[in-house]
Amino acid sequence: MYRGKAFPINKENSISELFGLPLNGVNQWVYIRGEDSTKPVLLMVHGGPGASQIGYIRHFQKELERHFVVVNWDQRGSGMSYSQIIPKGEMTVQKFVDDIIELTEYVRQRFKKNKIYIAAHSWGSIIGLLAVHKRPDLFYQYFGIAQIANYLENEKASYQVLLEKAKKENHKKAIKDLIKIGQPPWTQLKKQRVLNKYLDILGGGMSRDGKLLKSMIKHVIQGTEYKFHDYHRFLAGQVFSKKALRNELKTVDLKSMIKTVKIPIYFLMGKYDLTVVPEPTRELFQSIKADEKQWIWFENSAHSPLFEEKEKFSEIIYRESQKNPNN
Repeated sequence: MYRGKAFPINKENSISELFGLPLNGVNQWVYIRGEDSTKPVLLMVHGGPGASQIGYIRHFQKELERHFVVVNWDQRGSGMSYSQIIPKGEMTVQKFVDDIIELTEYVRQRFKKNKIYIAAHSWGSIIGLLAVHKRPDLFYQYFGIAQIANYLENEKASYQVLLEKAKKENHKKAIKDLIKIGQPPWTQLKKQRVLNKYLDILGGGMSRDGKLLKSMIKHVIQGTEYKFHDYHRFLAGQVFSKKALRNELKTVDLKSMIKTVKIPIYFLMGKYDLTVVPEPTRELFQSIKADEKQWIWFENSAHSPLFEEKEKFSEIIYRESQKNPNN
């Protein structure tokens, strides 16, 4: 099996490793980086489904690497972990939750930690919150970025607010195309792509300025982590993951599934996010019982506060982690 090339960190006690790890029967790729390998461990759970981030992530987490051993992971079926031999039946929400738990057990044992921190973005916030609900004993704190509560209700709300914004701005092409695809739920992935296209154009998608995706692609191409054939995996994994999970995602309602979380939770939400609109998430936040909970706005972000305001994001994670005396 080939190995990608981890980008080095020139510090005496640093760590930068990129390797394949069997998780629940599927080989999945993990990227571990930090300036000091004795620091607390932070697991990052990417969005999508299928939006792998090993190929570009180090450009956005330099500050985090000062304070944590940061673990990134291309989830089953995405990025370096994509394979044509993965059965669609192995692409279930529960499988991803189990993967998080097994990966957490691995890094706990390897770095001799009782618990770790976890930050999960968008789709990742579904499986991330389910994981901490199932195994709160493994985690100190949970950070849900663009936290999803009910996938289908969120998609409907996203469509509605985007159409309203298109009308307000008199974007005639957007209005025409959005009306043509109709309201969710959709059975065709191409209709989701139309929504995503105009989310980016109208400033409520991956980033407020619409430039983030190009920056990510540039980092992937110029970086050392992904080899040439990983570019295909990077793209194919997104399509495969979305198709494999789409039907199950329509049934996900965290408000009915999770009543109590036995660790502190933080919802980090972009003020301009039209991809995950706040109302359904606010209902989850209000209903859920937790040791501590905070709703934190990112005033200059759309869907990706961890990338759009990476300094503020890193500061919040580090600040809140300092509450734990057992780091």
